[in-house]
Amino acid sequence: MNPEVFCYLGLLRFPEQLEASLALLPEVERLRVATVLAQLKDLPKSELIARWGRQRELEYLDMRRAAYERKRINLDELTPTLAQLCTGWLSNLHD
Repeated sequence: MNPEVFCYLGLLRFPEQLEASLALLPEVERLRVATVLAQLKDLPKSELIARWGRQRELEYLDMRRAAYERKRINLDELTPTLAQLCTGWLSNLHD
């Protein structure tokens, strides 16, 4: 689990449920998320949105690179539906 994504989603979409959600995490994850949350909680919404967008962009680039390195699949050459199917398949191979 990515603690930054957890915090972005919690702060932007479910702020009233964030503390309760933290309590459900295993202690190690809760501490990681709490550390990130302390850094992010006072940022304006516009900055949180911008950072979340950058995070998603980096994850997509990493996914594209991994798909090509592992199976020589260029996700940009596929239709959106097929690209989604391939990323799900590759994700399951990783687990």
